Amino acid sequence: MTDTVSESETVSWTNLPITEVNDRPERYYEVLDEEAAGGSLSDGPTVMNQLAAIKRSLFSLENNYRSSLAKQLALAADIAIGLKKNFFLWSDFIAADWNGVPKPPSADQSDALRHVLRWLCGPTRAGKQRSSFYFRAVSPLVEKGLTGSKLEKKLSKKGVKVLAAQHAAESRSERSEAVVDSPFAPTEKRGSWRVRLDVEFDRKPDALFGLDGDPVFTFRGVVKDLDAKRARMSVLGYSFNLDD
Repeated sequence: MTDTVSESETVSWTNLPITEVNDRPERYYEVLDEEAAGGSLSDGPTVMNQLAAIKRSLFSLENNYRSSLAKQLALAADIAIGLKKNFFLWSDFIAADWNGVPKPPSADQSDALRHVLRWLCGPTRAGKQRSSFYFRAVSPLVEKGLTGSKLEKKLSKKGVKVLAAQHAAESRSERSEAVVDSPFAPTEKRGSWRVRLDVEFDRKPDALFGLDGDPVFTFRGVVKDLDAKRARMSVLGYSFNLDD
């Protein structure tokens, strides 16, 4: 390493505003500390050690900007897929030190990718914007089944910025169509609003059986999936209480 390179300032992504995210090839210089990560990755690291390594590389990249970013986001997505499938890994993940980032509830396991990116990007306003930006770019590709090298290749080829904009436009278009065509759209009748939908619970909703008349109740739950076109909602970890 030359004197010029050794004296160059390490760039921290946590200090960059979201408007500076782009796909221009730039050089960053990475300082890796395997001891801080709990040992070499070849020694069988925990999920948190793997994420810590990604975080350090993500915020001080070397080589080509686009390909390096694509690689780190693909690695993060693969870890998120593992967290989504394994409850014990997920439990370790949410029990770790989040350094000021609000921890997700246990019932949010299905949204593991979003929370992995939140953990990586940190609690600042710029960090929150960046995690949302990455999520827009990566999540639709993961939902289509892209993982590993295929996901990395897609991110590198098109660029994270282009994909994020493309997916945001597609999402807006889908929401617009749902408003027009969806049977889930609320309707007004004589001053009251009516919504018809099927609700799927992750366990038997005993509290709902036998209700009649005009009960006043509070219902809380985590929406796993909302299919507007079929007027169907899946709920996880719900609670139901009759009010006094």
